[in-house]
Amino acid sequence: MSVISVIAGLLFIAGFIPYIYAILKGKAKPVKATWIIWAIIDVITFLGMYHENALNGQITGAVAGAGIVTLLSFKYGLPGWSKIDKFCLIGAIIAITLWIVFDNPVLGIITSCSAGFIGSIPTFVSAWENPDRESKAGWTLFWLSCVFAMIAIPEWTLADATAPITFSLAETIMMYILFIRPFFLKKGN
Repeated sequence: MSVISVIAGLLFIAGFIPYIYAILKGKAKPVKATWIIWAIIDVITFLGMYHENALNGQITGAVAGAGIVTLLSFKYGLPGWSKIDKFCLIGAIIAITLWIVFDNPVLGIITSCSAGFIGSIPTFVSAWENPDRESKAGWTLFWLSCVFAMIAIPEWTLADATAPITFSLAETIMMYILFIRPFFLKKGN
């Protein structure tokens, strides 16, 4: 693993610190469906990347923190399960099933990352409705991790690049929702 990949992992882990702090202080409201999906998918992606000798710091950091946030989401997260939460959870289950059926680590990485992105949708919706439900500091560190993870991609193969690209897409959408969209809303008033 390259130094840049390790930095990406450390930044991802660091992103969980303000995020967990915001959750415990009642300032962030994680969406259970998203974090359940992310925790499961991160482990599956980690295992697939491990099998393909393509592990990076970012996925390692994601696995380390997602389980904690998932547990916290049951006590401190948004209550209930919306239709979109259930839809995305079913999509994630379908993606996991495809990997099991075809027993292919690269397909597992692709389907897991696809399911992880689908699992992001409830959090996108929640943050769109109220950006204050999320930790801006946490998401900024997650996004910075993505920058380093993209730079650290050793080979542009599906095994090496799918997770960093998917994470970057999700975190960039969150950056838009948390920082750029509110700026334009304020400017429009």
